[in-house]
Amino acid sequence: MHTTPNYHYCLLGAIGWDHPSWVGAFYPEDLPPEWRLNFYGTAFECVYLPYATWHAAAPETLAEWRHDTLAKFRFLLEAPPAPSETDDAGLIAALGEKAVVIHPHEKPPLIWLEPDANLRQLARTLQALESNPPFYLVSMSGDLAQLEQARTLIEVLGY
Repeated sequence: MHTTPNYHYCLLGAIGWDHPSWVGAFYPEDLPPEWRLNFYGTAFECVYLPYATWHAAAPETLAEWRHDTLAKFRFLLEAPPAPSETDDAGLIAALGEKAVVIHPHEKPPLIWLEPDANLRQLARTLQALESNPPFYLVSMSGDLAQLEQARTLIEVLGY
């Protein structure tokens, strides 16, 4: 009998990828803004997009975003406020398999990396999760130093 190994798989990211404070600190000064998503996607595995952000994008733009990122990259989409009132299926489809609609209190688990996060407590939280990959760790503030600490924690924990 073959069984699936019991392991965690954590994808790290932030809310959005276009942070002005990242220019020079993360993005090279001369990197054109339209290349930022591609660059971001080489360092992070996911990005959380509030509903207003992805809902306002054209399907062609979303398809371009999908094309500009690696196969493992995921777009975490805040769920529509009232699914019966909007038709977002075409927008979600434009992102293809990279779209993950995040509904509050439903799987896949989304863990917010709060600005004042205690890494010891975060480690306990991560270790307590069920072993159903993947789960997502998303920075609320986009603090690069904190994201680097979270990356190190994930690696130390073997995720």
